Amino acid sequence: MNSTVALSLATAGLLVVALMILIEILRLRSRGRGPQMRTSRHPRRLPFLEERLRDAFEGPVRQYGEIFVSYTVWRQDQETQLELYSADPWLRLNEFTRSIVVRHLWRALEALTKGAVVIVDSPPQRWTKEADAAFDDQGIDPWAGRQSAGSGSGSQFIKDA
Repeated sequence: MNSTVALSLATAGLLVVALMILIEILRLRSRGRGPQMRTSRHPRRLPFLEERLRDAFEGPVRQYGEIFVSYTVWRQDQETQLELYSADPWLRLNEFTRSIVVRHLWRALEALTKGAVVIVDSPPQRWTKEADAAFDDQGIDPWAGRQSAGSGSGSQFIKDA
């Protein structure tokens, strides 16, 4: 009887050790695979959106010249970001005019994407839905054809002192 109990305890002990080894092997394998759900940790460049956005630059370029050297569109999670690289004429525009141009580009990009849209330019200026709602454009939207009467007054460039 004692030998039967001893044999049962030894068998149970071996099963527990085998189960612990199996659990450890499964735990180590799951660590090596990474997460099952794919998450985008790094922004992804979107050349096809850059191409579709090219037409939105025509109006500002026609009116103010080559104000941007280049631009890129990036996507991360639910946010699309347009990075603008400006040229000298951009810095000569006053803040209000720069805001109108950035808002125009933001609206063009927002029409193409879902989720939040952020535009970063130099000098830094982030344009979001909140910024768009708070922006008092005085009825000026020169490239959408919704210009109000009297909106042509005032210089679009900073006056030299």
